[in-house]
Amino acid sequence: MFRFEGLPVVIKRILFFAAILVVSLLQNTQGLLPTVFGARFFPLIPLVIAIGMCEGELSGLFYGMIAGCFWDVCSTAPDGFNGLYLAFTGCVAGLLVHFFMRNKLLAQYCICGVVTGLHSILYWLFTIYIPIGDTRFSALLGFYLPGAVITTALSFIIYKAVKFVSVSLVEKETAL
Repeated sequence: MFRFEGLPVVIKRILFFAAILVVSLLQNTQGLLPTVFGARFFPLIPLVIAIGMCEGELSGLFYGMIAGCFWDVCSTAPDGFNGLYLAFTGCVAGLLVHFFMRNKLLAQYCICGVVTGLHSILYWLFTIYIPIGDTRFSALLGFYLPGAVITTALSFIIYKAVKFVSVSLVEKETAL
């Protein structure tokens, strides 16, 4: 049936939800995060990847869906694009760590690089190339791909914070 989760687990879930809410507000409010030559940092992607890596595929799926829905509120992408993409990303990151990789910083960099680059290309494709028919690649090369590089380069900060919370709030099992 249902069992009460320990207080550390409840605190950890509340902290992750609050982190997603705060990071979503920072990312979606213009001017709060600095830009580098017009390219922005997208911190929701590494946050979902780090949660998926540290907490597992179901937590990555759930928190990815929440983060993506928060991003979709302010996004010009088709409805549900970021929600589906981040839910899939969190789940795959958890599965990769569970079956193929270790939960290390290098694995996080690899996953974040691929996921952020693919997100940038798909976002550009669905919001600029297909609807507008702009055949120039200036937006992709000048904004989206540099944003992916910046996001991947700065993702270690988010990964270390999520791993610290995940490790420090592990519920101790007691033998009865």
